Amino acid sequence: MASTVSGSTAFTTQADPDTGTFQRRLGDVSTFFFDSEEGKILGKTFQQWIFGAMFYLAFYTGIVLFMLACGAVVYQTLNWNMPRLQGQDSLLQQNPSLGFRPVPSVDMTLIRFIKADPTSYSPLTDNLEAYLQFYENQNQVTDTGVMVDCKTYKKRRPQTEWDKACRYELNNLGPDCIKQQAFGMDDGMPCILLKLNRVFDWHPEDYHNDTEIPDEIQDTYAPYNVHLKCFGVTPADQDNIGDFEYHPPEGFHFKYFPFRNQQGYRSPLVFVRFMNPAPNILIMVECRAYAKNIRRNSVERAGVVRFEILVD
Repeated sequence: MASTVSGSTAFTTQADPDTGTFQRRLGDVSTFFFDSEEGKILGKTFQQWIFGAMFYLAFYTGIVLFMLACGAVVYQTLNWNMPRLQGQDSLLQQNPSLGFRPVPSVDMTLIRFIKADPTSYSPLTDNLEAYLQFYENQNQVTDTGVMVDCKTYKKRRPQTEWDKACRYELNNLGPDCIKQQAFGMDDGMPCILLKLNRVFDWHPEDYHNDTEIPDEIQDTYAPYNVHLKCFGVTPADQDNIGDFEYHPPEGFHFKYFPFRNQQGYRSPLVFVRFMNPAPNILIMVECRAYAKNIRRNSVERAGVVRFEILVD
């Protein structure tokens, strides 16, 4: 193609026949991977690649060494036998709450089953059985075999034994809430297991006199025990919840405290048996722990636990 400008001067341009063709583009790509004229690989010379590799090697080596140094400092400040934060600085702030079993799922507190259908409550009984296996005598062992037999203690254990685990006897939980009877679910009288959350070096305190004992446990409170009491949350729940049995009836005995991360330690347990809950009605339950130094707050879930029961 030719063009003429200003009449007397002519300029002639001609398109490169290889521009934009597949062969030309393939040649550009090949040159990018390896340019034999300039000695470049992927756009860089061999010397540039060496300097780049040395820089990143030094950079990431420095990061790894810095992280290892920080980890070493933290490791030296940890004590594997006790938490760093204790007392009011800890998450529980020396105020234990309650937990319960069986747990249907991590995001559900409803315990529902059909008493005439074993398949409906078998996941619940399996959950209870799996948890209680840790309390079997053959599983309450330590490397040294040193555990304290607490049967004879009626009050607190001597301080000289606080660093040893106290053996917990499953027969404390009574004869009715056992796996052979499906933990009461085959009769529509479910047994719910309660336990105190572990707080390091926490000691329960007894009420000093009768005037300090809360009214709701005046008739059932026993000294040297963290007492338990369950209620229906609303007036309708209180009408439908029926009667309770507690095994053991006194609650969590003081002899099992404090928890100091002793090898083989097992938290004390209490089974609450619902004797006659109303069928086919959702019942909201709140259970509370009582000791002089336990603060109870339903909103904060301090010293209490809530769950629901529905027996079909």
